[in-house]
Amino acid sequence: MNVERIIAVSAVALLLLAAGCSQSRTVDASGGAPREVQTIPELVAQSRPPIPDLPVPIGFSLKESKSRDFAAAGARYVDHVYRGGDDRFAVARFYKRQMPIARWTLVTSLFVQGEVMLDFEKETERCRVVITKGGLFHRTDVKVQLWTSGQIQTASAQRKE
Repeated sequence: MNVERIIAVSAVALLLLAAGCSQSRTVDASGGAPREVQTIPELVAQSRPPIPDLPVPIGFSLKESKSRDFAAAGARYVDHVYRGGDDRFAVARFYKRQMPIARWTLVTSLFVQGEVMLDFEKETERCRVVITKGGLFHRTDVKVQLWTSGQIQTASAQRKE
């Protein structure tokens, strides 16, 4: 009977130990003493952003009174402002991760005086994402500017080739 009891207690202790070890933890030792820190959740892209190849994090909304866009003759221009409640650095990580999915290549990444500025390129277009501290009711502003650079071929020039 004692052997069965020892085996049962050992099995329960082993299960509790295994359950405790299965949780992943990160330790931050920057302050001198180790302490547990939470992993940073990643932002998720909206399924239908206003401009299909310019991702926007869920929870951010277009500030229509400060935004504009147009397209003509194969060129397009976008100047949008989005507002949301997430941290500036989480938003920067979001764009660094999501823009390449939409075939954008990161060219420049700057952090200057509290602003994060990311420049991307795709074919004949450039896109600048500026992430700044928001106002009283929102934590972060995101300004997305897209413009066509280089020479735009007209339909008649394309037919001649």
